[in-house]
Amino acid sequence: MANPEHPINSNSAVLYHEEGPVAVITLNRPSRYNAFNDALIQGLNTSLDQAAADPNIRVIILRGAGPGFSAGADLGLFAGVTPEQGRDYIKSNYRPLMRKFCDLPKPIIGAIHGTAAGVGCALALACDLRVMTEDASFRYAFINIGLGPDGGAGWFLARAVGYSRAMEIACSGEKIGADRCLELGLTNRIAPVGEMMAFALEWANELAQKAPIALGITKADLQFAIDHTLDETVDFEADQQMAAFSSEDLREGVGAFLAKRPPRFKGK
Repeated sequence: MANPEHPINSNSAVLYHEEGPVAVITLNRPSRYNAFNDALIQGLNTSLDQAAADPNIRVIILRGAGPGFSAGADLGLFAGVTPEQGRDYIKSNYRPLMRKFCDLPKPIIGAIHGTAAGVGCALALACDLRVMTEDASFRYAFINIGLGPDGGAGWFLARAVGYSRAMEIACSGEKIGADRCLELGLTNRIAPVGEMMAFALEWANELAQKAPIALGITKADLQFAIDHTLDETVDFEADQQMAAFSSEDLREGVGAFLAKRPPRFKGK
């Protein structure tokens, strides 16, 4: 039985609840289309830390409450700030948050409905895997108000689709529908409208049956591989594999394979 949603901070900007081995993190500023502010950033950091520290949680789902995923930054946040203050805010708040998504050793599924815009796109692409509803869209809207990408939005986009396509998307500022996102590799799967969470939970529970240590190793290996040479990656994988070699889960996996039965991984 699922635990009830509860706020992760006093402002209720982020909600957290558990569905068995799955942590569900909900952006909860629906009246502002889940735009980023201090409370939301703090709540995301706290909820990710909570999920990372809980050995019973194996997979995380990130979603938005209300009509859509996230409109990006709350523009009121930057009203009246100097260029230096804006720069420092991005570096001190966005950078550690996006780094946490990449470094957390558990798969994160972004469940996207409505629109993900601006730094909301960066947040969606920071997730390891994504499912979008049929009517959902991405919009790199920075250019439409005279900004360049921030919060890692350019980095995630270029890694996902390559430089030329990233330039086209970021410079047009146009909506990209779910079907096109699937073609470009911006989403892994598409769910019918109204079935996104059921779809995401089914996927998350499938992943939760895998060996948790191996899931963490796999994520770290692939994050490393994109920016390093073959030789560096082989060495990194070898070092990472030491944790798997010493795990009970490896012995369970091999034993289950030989016995022709499903494995029962414990994350040990």
